[in-house]
Amino acid sequence: MRRLLAAIALITSMSAWTALPASAAAPGGGSGDGKNFDVYVKNLVRIKGSGAKGGKPNIPVNFDPPHCWYQPQYTYAEMRQWAERIRFAWMHQGPEDQKPAHDWYEDILEQIRPHAAETGKIFWFLTDDGTPAGWDCYMSTDPFWIYVGPRPPAIPNDKIIDPTDLALIARANLTLPDPVIRINPPGGRSFVGLETWVGVQRQAPRDVIAFVPGFPGLFARIVARPTKVLIDVHGAALEEPPHVLAGGCPTYRRGMDVSNGCWVKYKRASLGSPYQLTVTQTWDVTTNVAGVNLPPGSVSSSTTVMIDEIQSNVTR
Repeated sequence: MRRLLAAIALITSMSAWTALPASAAAPGGGSGDGKNFDVYVKNLVRIKGSGAKGGKPNIPVNFDPPHCWYQPQYTYAEMRQWAERIRFAWMHQGPEDQKPAHDWYEDILEQIRPHAAETGKIFWFLTDDGTPAGWDCYMSTDPFWIYVGPRPPAIPNDKIIDPTDLALIARANLTLPDPVIRINPPGGRSFVGLETWVGVQRQAPRDVIAFVPGFPGLFARIVARPTKVLIDVHGAALEEPPHVLAGGCPTYRRGMDVSNGCWVKYKRASLGSPYQLTVTQTWDVTTNVAGVNLPPGSVSSSTTVMIDEIQSNVTR
């Protein structure tokens, strides 16, 4: 039935039928690409915030945000108009379509008639996140519209979009900057047995907001804050394990005490082939939605360090 309605809706969008107001047409329109037809409605969720800009979203392994969901779409009057538009196109396909179109239309009216006195976008349509997983979810979920009412329930995994879902969607859209590494001594060259300071540029918190415009209750905000740093020397021989501060790795300043920074002390010279050093920065992620725990983010950057032997001259 969904594929049949999709084809009919596509034909509707290509016809000269213009008597209905614009609200009768679902936001999906009908471009003929097999997806953007009237039965399919465009995703209304919007994303904004400092953490939603630039780069690729930082999505942890095994994190599975919602891929398709029901969103508020039509009032009672708009739902009738949508059904009328589908019926009109269907009945004009041929004589054999007259009865199926009529029966389908009457069935829709019977389902929505008890809600004629209710206001607001009480009929919700299925949409997806625009990914292959979203399309699979959309095609395997029935029905493609439901009555939700003025106060949507907050039931886990019911596919009715709510703040919990929006918090997960916001997390799936979080981008994080790569760590900016500053080595001291400068130039990425240090010496055996001395502290090679590793500074990681301090980053400001980043936020992502996921919301449905026009629906104040459909809103979630997440905030990511950098919390800790891991230094990996990729198997190089060390005199001591990397020294890392819980609050991060400040850039070296003249006179700085070794207890106030992050450093690595190499045991052997790199012998012309630099050591690789990788910094992984972890970001904790919180949300304003009660009861939702979000996975942290983790981003890494690498640099190279040349380690020389300290040479000394002895005069007799």
